[in-house]
Amino acid sequence: MGSYIDPERLRYHGYIYLGDVLAEEDEVRKLRSYVNLIGFVSTQHSLRCKYPVTGGSPAEREAAVAAFLREEGARIRTLDALDYTVGWPVPLNDLIEQQDLVGFRRELQLIETYLPEMQMVDFVYLFDEPNFRDVPTEMLEAFVDAFKEVFPWVKTWFCYAIVHPRFLEVVPPRNADWLCIDPYMITKPLTHNAADFEYFYRENLACALEWVNRWDKPFLIAGDCFASRDPNGKQAPDPDVTLWYYQLALLQPKCIGLIWFYYGHVPIESENLKGFNFAEASEELKATHRSIGEAILKEPTPLGLQWDWDNFVPATEP
Repeated sequence: MGSYIDPERLRYHGYIYLGDVLAEEDEVRKLRSYVNLIGFVSTQHSLRCKYPVTGGSPAEREAAVAAFLREEGARIRTLDALDYTVGWPVPLNDLIEQQDLVGFRRELQLIETYLPEMQMVDFVYLFDEPNFRDVPTEMLEAFVDAFKEVFPWVKTWFCYAIVHPRFLEVVPPRNADWLCIDPYMITKPLTHNAADFEYFYRENLACALEWVNRWDKPFLIAGDCFASRDPNGKQAPDPDVTLWYYQLALLQPKCIGLIWFYYGHVPIESENLKGFNFAEASEELKATHRSIGEAILKEPTPLGLQWDWDNFVPATEP
């Protein structure tokens, strides 16, 4: 990895899937033709996930956690049967934010006991956007170490929204396996004219790319696919903007793939945003997502020049 001419450098194309992959199995199955990586969020419609149970006696709470984990196991089995690279959001976000390493270790034992499907999990999302939250890097590294003691084969993944130069001094966990940069903070309409592109690129993604390339780690780029639920708010990106993210990924030697947010069915937490989905996206945008995935998943060539190869026409002599 790290070479522009490595034909397998871009290995992943996928979605963070907000929705119940059991209830929407047919939809998830259809995605598999051009998606090989999926991280799913099934309970709270948030990456800052936690157990959906509180209160009760210790025995009652453990029974509720066990039931939740068994249902998550069914989701993991469904995705594994489709041969996805499976990402699971570990529901211990609050304990990390509270810097409760003892409680974190205790809950990992419950996960080990009641979620044998962890053997099928490829990567986990431990903590959302550490640069916006007050957990020191050294503490995050301690949580990664604790997790790896129980599940050494699972990769740990951290996504950062670097949207201002002040975040360039943020240090990610040195023992993390993957990083990701997330440009979702682009919230104004993007009309794809030169002024908009320059503004958003300088203020957001250029900052993120400068930061993530400081670390000797594989990373994913989370492409912008958001639209506002308010018709007067941010519009969904044009297919040309979407294609640009693929082209950008090809220029990043440490980038291993693209990931998008697939949730048009439910809102993202309290924000009035929706992500890409087949029900609402234009035919051209859907075709662009599919074509990018097929270019990555099928027979790769150096620099990914297989994009639209079927329609390539050599120049003729004048």
